[in-house]
Amino acid sequence: MLRQWLTKLEPVHRAASREELEAVYRFRYTVYYEEYGRSLGIVNHDKRWVWDEEDETEFATILYTGSPSDVTGTVRLRHWPPGAVPEHILHELSMDVLPDIERRHTAEIGRFMIRKGLRGRLLLASFAREAYDLLCGEQGSELIFCYCAPGLVHYYRKLGARPFGGRLVPTPDGAMVPLVSVVSDYDYFRRSGSLMAPLVRRHFGPGKREPVDLEPYLPFFESDNQPVEVDPEQVWGALQEAVVEDDSAAASFADSLPEPTLKKLTERGFIVNVTAGTLVTRQGYGEEEMFIILDGIFEARDGERLLRLMTTGELFGELAFFIPGHRRTASVVAASDGRLLALRGKTLRDLIDVDPQSAAHVLLRLGRIMAERLATGSAPSPEGDGED
Repeated sequence: MLRQWLTKLEPVHRAASREELEAVYRFRYTVYYEEYGRSLGIVNHDKRWVWDEEDETEFATILYTGSPSDVTGTVRLRHWPPGAVPEHILHELSMDVLPDIERRHTAEIGRFMIRKGLRGRLLLASFAREAYDLLCGEQGSELIFCYCAPGLVHYYRKLGARPFGGRLVPTPDGAMVPLVSVVSDYDYFRRSGSLMAPLVRRHFGPGKREPVDLEPYLPFFESDNQPVEVDPEQVWGALQEAVVEDDSAAASFADSLPEPTLKKLTERGFIVNVTAGTLVTRQGYGEEEMFIILDGIFEARDGERLLRLMTTGELFGELAFFIPGHRRTASVVAASDGRLLALRGKTLRDLIDVDPQSAAHVLLRLGRIMAERLATGSAPSPEGDGED
């Protein structure tokens, strides 16, 4: 079965030549800057590149699919022997919260992107296999770190990464969720349906590498210690407590939705805990999360200008469900500590296929909210959409 699965994957190449590296930088420009409007990396408009100083260091490897004249996907891997991780990366990825990190072989996966139209296909599995074999097999990595937009946590869990007790990662595009993968954790990979599960047995077991001792890390995987909550029952309970059962909450998206509909919508939602001053999302950034405020006060801003204050029960980013490719029209910043329920546009699109009646309830409620804002002259809600 494993052999059959592996033979279907796309070839993955290591960018070693100048031609290959520059082809990857141009591909990043197309996806990151032109498609999503992202601010990560150094953008060179003359060369139409997005690159980083870390791209060509001794610890970095860039993988790509396709050819230098037609790149279809890319990812950057960085690995460090024990004690070699730069201090700013230790802090940025929250590696420093885990015990004995200085004695571990660690790695980071980043700058991962696939051409529009090919996402969700075999390219993802192809990169996953190549990255795992390189980091785990050749370089001896034990813990692999990464971060992602809140709405992508479910997808990264499918790759075997999980949230842990780290800090949200501040980026120019908003707060990102830190994740870690323990490379030998076969049981977790299998439970989460990870593409990594079949690969673990190739590197760990009798006559092979010793698995990483999970015991010191288990407390960091408990939900109470994480910046996000993804368990469906916990998410539903938090929404009930904060919005549905709170008579003092502002008129909300949840108020007029039948309970079965709301529960279905939140099955793939998750809660993000933020601190005051956190940039939740950036004006001009293309993404597809819609957020419901469970607790706290948030500011919608156009540059330095305050558009409006939002509080418990209100939502923003709702046009992510309606206008594919649209960019956020405002930035949202936490004015206090708070909690957000995040939902992705794909969740609603999937709901349309499996339960059209529930989807109709959601669309009707969102339409009413936007109509009420137009009628009262309220500032527009920060909006946007991205690719699945």
